[in-house]
This record gives sequence, structure tokens and C-alpha cells, in this order.
Amino acid sequence: MCGITGYLGYRSAIQISIANLKRLEYRGYDSAGLAYMYNGKLQVLKAEGRIANLEQLTQQPPQEVGMAIAHTRWATHGPPCTANSHPHADCSGDIAVVHNGIIENYALLQTRLTEAGHTFQSETDTETIAHLIEEAMSLMPDADFAEQVRTALKHIEGSYAIAVLCKKYPDTIFVARQDSPLIIGHGEQETLIASDIPAVMQYTRRVTVLQDGDCAIITPQSVVITNHAGEIQNRTAMYVDWDDQSAEKGGFEHFMLKEIHEGPRTMRDTLRGRMSEAGTISLPDLPLTNAQWASYRNVTIIGCGTAYHAGFAARRMLEQLLQRQVDVQVASEFRYSSPILNQESLVILISQSGETADTLAAMRLAKQKGAATLGVVNVVGSSLAREADMRLITQAGPEIGVASTKAYLAQVAALQLLGLHMAASAHAPTAMLQQQMSSALPMLPALLERCLTLEPQVKELAAHLAHCSCFFFLGRGYDYATALEAALKLKEISYIHAEAYPAGEMKHGPLALVEPGVATVGLCTQKNLRDKMISNLKEVKARGGTVLVLQRETDVQPDCADYLLTLPDAPDFLMPIIAMLPLQLLAYHVALQRGCAIDQPRNLAKSVTVE
Repeated sequence: MCGITGYLGYRSAIQISIANLKRLEYRGYDSAGLAYMYNGKLQVLKAEGRIANLEQLTQQPPQEVGMAIAHTRWATHGPPCTANSHPHADCSGDIAVVHNGIIENYALLQTRLTEAGHTFQSETDTETIAHLIEEAMSLMPDADFAEQVRTALKHIEGSYAIAVLCKKYPDTIFVARQDSPLIIGHGEQETLIASDIPAVMQYTRRVTVLQDGDCAIITPQSVVITNHAGEIQNRTAMYVDWDDQSAEKGGFEHFMLKEIHEGPRTMRDTLRGRMSEAGTISLPDLPLTNAQWASYRNVTIIGCGTAYHAGFAARRMLEQLLQRQVDVQVASEFRYSSPILNQESLVILISQSGETADTLAAMRLAKQKGAATLGVVNVVGSSLAREADMRLITQAGPEIGVASTKAYLAQVAALQLLGLHMAASAHAPTAMLQQQMSSALPMLPALLERCLTLEPQVKELAAHLAHCSCFFFLGRGYDYATALEAALKLKEISYIHAEAYPAGEMKHGPLALVEPGVATVGLCTQKNLRDKMISNLKEVKARGGTVLVLQRETDVQPDCADYLLTLPDAPDFLMPIIAMLPLQLLAYHVALQRGCAIDQPRNLAKSVTVE
């Protein structure tokens, strides 16, 4: 959600901070601000709305400013406005703080600090941090900056990634992390901080991912990482080997479109090195014995939004492979449902960022109850990747667009690999199905390439459908899982009301909403359910609705279809991946027709790091 960046070095810190904020726009925000030292004074600039508004305040920045911190805010406490924008200052204006996360006890802290004489200028929880640091500096005048800030942080309950500037220490940035991502980029005679790696890639490929409880003091000469007790922590910097265009649009009009077109490559990267030519699955990051895999008698998949839909798409496949029940739950509901888990339980947690707050909380609850946890995640150094008992990295690469596309494809494919690995390890009695799936998975990159050739047709369909006031996405079996994610994609970026239903449920209520101007997308990719799907779509057509049918290229066009999109033929279990790419394109082109902000849809954020 919110974005943090900062710079200390020989270049213009203001210009670099503004540029890096733009590289973090995908995280979603409603205001922006920065703080820097100049002529012995701490300067703070803030602006509501887009980063361009902040940039106008820095048209003639002092070039000699070599240190700054900056922030893009997504409102959690207090409405979007200049006063609530970050950075936040203490009473004296000598301390500036930027912060991602939630201070859960801020109200109690604010009351205590107000009674002690502190004056608050905003409605945010973040401002309490600045006043706590001011208090610590007053009570501990002989302590160094790091100890003073660490002392202040001891009073905080909640999650945070923070960066702090102080007038008294004009060449120092203090940073700390707890349950909210923060990285340090190491350049030549310069150091950068950011919420996410793409913000620093233009300047360095050497990155240290801070872990929970880490604090760091950054000066022109050094980066020193400690824990809250001040003990030195050895963190190994990693080299980011993404190509220079991975965080840029690469010639496409939007990040979302670029990332849809990266689907085939994402699939190759997800499968690469994990399947032999003979179809044997190798997942070296999951070093369990066959007996351990066989011991998991129940499986629960947990996620939020797109990640939940990926789990839903994989559930049927896992049940068929493992011959045991698989449950799928929304993370925010799971943690309050008193789940029944034990040492025979495997909990699979899915998150693109690995920082999704509800998913992390669900993982920690599962571990408390004795279950084994396995994170399916895209970010190697994320909290989920570190804290889960096991991890399966999806290899999707950076995903900038708020609406997830290639990450979904990678998640479903990774879960299919996991299912095959578990079934083989546990000697599940499904050898024929395992062989069929192992033979089919390597076809996915080429099948997705063929799906991309449908874009001109999808673009034409979008021109016909963009005026519709409501969409229903209907499917049965695997197609219902696809319908869930397709409806989410459309509503996320086009702002059209969209719902997904198992097709047989339409007659139990939703059919009352069908009328001219309502579009229904019918997924007819499951061979044994096709006839029933056609029957359901005819009921929609009879009530004046517009019907778009997605089916295999080998099927005959049904007479209920106003529009038809034919997909490459493949086994049923691959269709949630194959059908999804054209539906992502449909959502994109409908939103484009409507003039929507596709990469930064209103009210949404890329990574939801608060509950």
C-alpha cells in the first residue's frame, strides 16, 4: 500500500526521491511528501493527490541536498489531505518520520503524549512516532540517535516500516521494520531505502531485505543493522538479477497489459527446473520425506482476493490428485473461525507480495495450532517466505499493476506442481491422472502464446460490451473458479459491477437481474459440463441479456451466443490458466474503452499490509 523511499549520497536527493516515488506508484496512494535537510534546517513538503502535485513544490530544488526521505500515503487513519500526509513532525519540527503500517495503540499513546504537553497536527497514527522520538531524545540526551529511536519504538504495538530524519543528525537516516516491508539498496558512494525493490533498481542491484525487528543507521560511510537491543545483525545483501525493463512498461501503454503479455514467460519461469523431460516433479525447496507428505490428512488453502481465487482454482485438482478433502478459505475469515488444525494439517498460504497482513496472521495462527505451513509467494525475502515452514516461489518477477495478472497464472501453475509433487511423494492412487497432468503442464507456455493472438478479437468485443451496466460470469467446475477471478479483474479496473456464480445458481435468484444491457460471460470449457452450461446460458438469453461464450476451438458455436471467443484445446485442469489470460485482456480493454486509470484503480492498493 503506502510507499517509502529515501536517498543518501552525492546526487540530488530530492530529484531521486521524487523519481523513486513514481516507481512506487503501483502500490496505490492518495498523497505524497518528502523531508530533507538544507542549511541546517529540516524541510518538509507535502501535497494531496498525485506525485506530480508534490513535484510542483520542488521545481527548483537545491542540488546540494544529498539526503531525503519520501512517502506516498494510502489513507488508514484520517482522510486524504495535506495535514495527514507524510512525513510527520514532532512539536519542534526537528524530527520527520515516514511510516507504512498501523500503530494499533496510537490512541492511548496520543492521549498520554497530549497530557505530557505534545501537540498533534494530524489525525494519523504515524505522528505518535515522531512525538515518541522527541520524548526519548528529551529523556535520554546523552544517548545516540539509534538508541533514542529504538527506545521510542518499544512503546509501539502494531506494524511499521519507518524512516526518520533529525535536525541534530544531519547526515543520518534511521530505518526500522516490523511486519511491513523495507529494503536497503547499496550503490557506489550512495545508499537508498524503499518499500520495494523496483524503486532502487535504476541505481543499484545490491539489496538488503530487512527482517522483522531490524533497525539500521545509514550514514555516508556505513549501514549498520541492529536489533532493538542494539546488537549487530548480519544481513547478506542479495543481487537482483531482473532485467532493466522488468519494472518499466516496456513499450506497452500500461503495466497491466505488459504483465498480461508476460504470461507465457512467467509460465516458463514457474515450470523451469521443476519438471524433467520425463515429467518428474522436483521441488528442492520442499525437503520433506515421503512419509511426511503422506502424514498430512487434511489440506487448507488460504489467500485474499486473487490469491484466494488461485487456491480455489487449484482445490478440485488437488482433491482429485490426493484423494482427500481440500478446504479453501479467505484469510480474513480463517483467523476468526476457530479452525480445527493439528499436526496432520497442511496449510498452504498464497500471497504475491508475501506481506499480506491477513494471510500472515492466518499463517501464524496455523503454526500455533501445530499445522505445517507452506507459503506460495512471489517475493523471496518477504515475511511469508521467511516465516512459513516451507516455501514455493512462483517466479513471476515484479508485478507493478495493482490488478494481478501474471502472478495469478503463476500461482495456479505452482499449486499444480505442488499437487503433483505431493501426490507422487505420498503415493496417492492416482498414477494415471498424475501422468496426464505431468504431460500437459509443459504445454502451457505455448498455449498462452496462442491466447495472446486473440487480443484483436478481445479488443473488438470490449468495444461492444463496455457500455454494459452489469456483468455476470458463469461457470461450472474449474470454470466457476475462473469466473470468480474474471469478475474481480473487471470490477477492479473498469468499475463495472460484476459477479461470478456457479451457473446452476442463476435460476435461484440472480436471474431476476438479467435484462437488456446486462452482459453474461459463460465459460464452457469443461467437456462433461458443457451441455448444462449451454442450458443455463439459454435462460439468460431468453431474458434479453447479452451472452459471450468462451469455449474450446473444437466445439460448435451454441445458438445462445451473441459473441464467441474460442480457446486452445487442452485438458480440463489447465483451462483455469488458459481461459484467464483472454479474460484479463477483456477486463483491460473494457477499462480502456471507459477511460479508467488501469494501473492505479481507485480505492485499491497493490499490497494490503494492514488488516
